[in-house]
Amino acid sequence: MVALRSPATKPLQADQSLANTDPSSFRLTETDWIIIFDTKPPASSKKTQAVKAHRGADPVPNPAPEETEDANASAMQAWEDVVSRLLSVHLAFRIQDWGRGKLAIYVRCPDRVLKREVYRSRVTDWLNDSGISELEPPVVLTDLDNPSPLSPAERSRFVHELLTTPTYEGGAGITMDEDVVGVTDAVGGKYVEAIFAPHDKEFSDKWVKNWAKKWLLTDGDLDAIRDYAGEKVAYYFGFLRFYLASLIFPAVVGMVTHYVDGDFSYYYGLFLVGWSTVFIALWNRRAQQLASRWGTRNYSKIEKVRPEFRPTKFVVDQVTHERQPYYPYWRRWIVQSCITLPTTLVTIASMMAVVFVLVSVQAATKVYDGPGKDFVGYIPTIVYSASIPTMGSYYARLAARLVELENFSTDTQHAESYAQKLFTFTSLVAFMALFAESYIFIPFSTQIGHALKSRGFTTSETMDLGPESLSTRMAYLMVTAQVINAFTEVVVPLLTTKYGTVRKGLERSEKEKQKESEEDGWVRRAKKEFERPSYDVAGDYSEMAIQFGYVMLFSTGYSLAPLLCLINNFFELRTDAFKICHATRRPTPIRADNIGPWLRNLRLLSYVGSSITIPSLVVLYRGWQPTSNPGQAVLDRLPWCLAAVLVAEHLYLLVKWAVDEAVRSVPTGGGDRRRRAAFDLKRTYLAKAGIDVMAGGHGGKVKWNAEAKGVEQGHEAVQYGVALKAIQDVLK
Repeated sequence: MVALRSPATKPLQADQSLANTDPSSFRLTETDWIIIFDTKPPASSKKTQAVKAHRGADPVPNPAPEETEDANASAMQAWEDVVSRLLSVHLAFRIQDWGRGKLAIYVRCPDRVLKREVYRSRVTDWLNDSGISELEPPVVLTDLDNPSPLSPAERSRFVHELLTTPTYEGGAGITMDEDVVGVTDAVGGKYVEAIFAPHDKEFSDKWVKNWAKKWLLTDGDLDAIRDYAGEKVAYYFGFLRFYLASLIFPAVVGMVTHYVDGDFSYYYGLFLVGWSTVFIALWNRRAQQLASRWGTRNYSKIEKVRPEFRPTKFVVDQVTHERQPYYPYWRRWIVQSCITLPTTLVTIASMMAVVFVLVSVQAATKVYDGPGKDFVGYIPTIVYSASIPTMGSYYARLAARLVELENFSTDTQHAESYAQKLFTFTSLVAFMALFAESYIFIPFSTQIGHALKSRGFTTSETMDLGPESLSTRMAYLMVTAQVINAFTEVVVPLLTTKYGTVRKGLERSEKEKQKESEEDGWVRRAKKEFERPSYDVAGDYSEMAIQFGYVMLFSTGYSLAPLLCLINNFFELRTDAFKICHATRRPTPIRADNIGPWLRNLRLLSYVGSSITIPSLVVLYRGWQPTSNPGQAVLDRLPWCLAAVLVAEHLYLLVKWAVDEAVRSVPTGGGDRRRRAAFDLKRTYLAKAGIDVMAGGHGGKVKWNAEAKGVEQGHEAVQYGVALKAIQDVLK
């Protein structure tokens, strides 16, 4: 099966610049980005967020005349600001009325402007040792006559940066964040409801159909994703492909040990320790290769300021004398200490209480003897599994709000803070029940049963809790969580989008589609894409991190877990592609050189699993015998459990060091290419200075520099002849 072909690229041609024609003469199908300007937005920030979450909400009915006049004046001023900024960065645009008080601005970047941005980017990459070394920038802009063709993602990224980057960094400063307008020089705010790039329908359809027929993805497929959606999304799919292939080994080993040695196997636990360490080390190496392949090394050195960043003032750097935006660290520290930390602690405590109640209810159903006994025991697990996506969605919004308050200046800092908060919330929701049952409800089941009986909740002190119940909960959580995730990620956005498009009359029959002109059909699809939610790759990374956590932390109790993950991820790879193409807006291309903070989270899960949960669960529950006092059985094994944890931690650190050293000792293909490119560049510059770095490799003979000219070359030849005559006279 051939690889997915990258979307078509187009070289920049200076003679095709839109500057020589009417700026609005481009076809709508050539639009780079679409700005939706809402002339009747809600009056408050909270309402703005609500409208952006539930698109199409009607404005407040029957406002007072003076309010209408003020609102119109404010909308007119915001409109003039947005249009002026577009003109200031020389972007071409067309305007169309979408109804309901919304104006669509179709933005197209002229080739001459894009050529300038390409030149700036290449020079900046070069100065910061980012990108591909062999792409030496030209000395002047006019030398950039025949640049390499830009991929759609690169073109989209350049234009998006022009639209959203603050004016002090050369952009238009257009934003959807109302809180920034008036604090910085940003414009738009609550009046800009969306800024999105239209999908390439032809490529999207080919992407989904091509992947549906393939077992494994190739590097060409990843290149095609990178050319369409940018490096950050391509890295996610590259990681998912690598993770999918790596799961084959624990899936096979887990299946064998499940049926041969049973759960809580020593052999399976030791295998997981080595597998997780090798997996993370090899992925990090693979990420470096992709960074060299895609030219994103050290990209964080050249990041621009976030449009939503709110500096308190501008300062002059004492060393470089550059004027830079400044936000005092102590303000961020106060926000983190007085708002973020208390909110996080209260949220975690509330979440732990909810989880504890649900698990307690399920533990109580073990001694329930009433009607529907066989069914009642499953209700708490089903409720808990169903609540995980809902709680995850709430915590994602909470994390996003907290990160906005912290006011980071770059996208990397912002994304790392958001990822850590999201991972903290979602991991506690996902793992709390399993931790509670493993280390509280099973060891203290006798005491819990006695407390329930003394309060009249049950008639028996015996609770049917043990390693089997832990394995059952693990299986239920994984299966139900994966099914519910697939439903909430794909089905729900499709249904909500379908409802919005039908309500607004955007659906057409096949006969009606055939009668549409090319532009009319394209505009209708753009309106349908506007109804979709934005794509958030952090949510997909979070899902994979939680899944990896299930495997590393608790799969010793249910060794078929890697097999379930393998099956799920085979379909996840395809459903995520479908989700991007048909259920969300086109992702904003963002550069990346790895999976960001999620790599650190994977290492944390590997450490906790290898050092704590795997050895403790195996020692506590391996060869478990039903007893009237489980607490005593756990207490008898506790010394061995502590010793196993101590040994396992040192074993993990030893294995990690050995694997990292082994992987580091093998050079990567991208590293060799960078070294060769750097050497060729140095040789070129030294040759211009009359120095041949290869002179020592020509058998000791002088190799005259071909660029040496005139008298200088003649003097050197005379000196060489005099030296030869001197040695000949002596030898005679």
